[in-house]
Amino acid sequence: MNTKKVHIRDQIAQSQRYIEKHLDSTIPLEYLATSCGYSALYFHSIFTGIVGEGVKEYQRRLRLQRAANQLLFSETSLIDIALDAGYESQEGFSRAFKKRFSFSPLKFRKLQSDYNFLAGGKVMDTPIQQSDPTVAIKNFAPITVAAVRHTGPYSECAKAFTTLFKWTREQGLYGTYRQVIGISHDAPRTTPAEKLRYDACMEIPEHFIVIGEAQKYTIHGGRYACCVHNGSYRNIQKTFVAMLGSWFPDSGEELTNHPPLEVYLNCPSTTPEAELLTELRIPLK
Repeated sequence: MNTKKVHIRDQIAQSQRYIEKHLDSTIPLEYLATSCGYSALYFHSIFTGIVGEGVKEYQRRLRLQRAANQLLFSETSLIDIALDAGYESQEGFSRAFKKRFSFSPLKFRKLQSDYNFLAGGKVMDTPIQQSDPTVAIKNFAPITVAAVRHTGPYSECAKAFTTLFKWTREQGLYGTYRQVIGISHDAPRTTPAEKLRYDACMEIPEHFIVIGEAQKYTIHGGRYACCVHNGSYRNIQKTFVAMLGSWFPDSGEELTNHPPLEVYLNCPSTTPEAELLTELRIPLK
């Protein structure tokens, strides 16, 4: 019985990844249902029960979150962002955006210079001091990983690594050096804590067959802006914000829609917190 439950969750996780990969497409519910072997009625109920929202709601929320990033980090016109988010009019987009983020799109864009101070859609009373990060642009080959998805506050993502490392031991992969990577798919400022998506990943051989609780996928290769964060994982966000707030505006670079990577360079169980090293990689065009 437990095996069946895990299998269903794997199918839903694959459906979520398909939606994320085809965010600009209209995906028929029947297509997702058929690919999982369910009727549309059953699939919708299973998806909603596991994810907490229906397929359309899930896609609409991700599009609005992408729109928020476009408002902050690009000069794309409001109407083009509205159309990109799947709305036929700027007015309809503005209503939906304000309902989710408490700001109109124009007001949200005006907060661009205060991006560091945005938290939960509101402006913090105390400004965050920025440092000037040392950023290098590097090229990386694609990385094949096994991943365990965590949905919820990022502060609780350690449980995903517990599951991942247990899985790697069972598969005989633990104990040899392989890259350990965290992928945060959502911004805490624009996504409810209970909806945040995080993948705990470990590099695996390209042709390794993944079964059980982990999912196999490939992190795309290409150009990345890289910066090493030194210290507690709790402060990684400060370095990430510094990269976007201090380095990016004058870099002449363009961001992609791919999520950033956190590559953990040493082991937290054997390294003092102050000496932890994490390379942040932000995908570039």
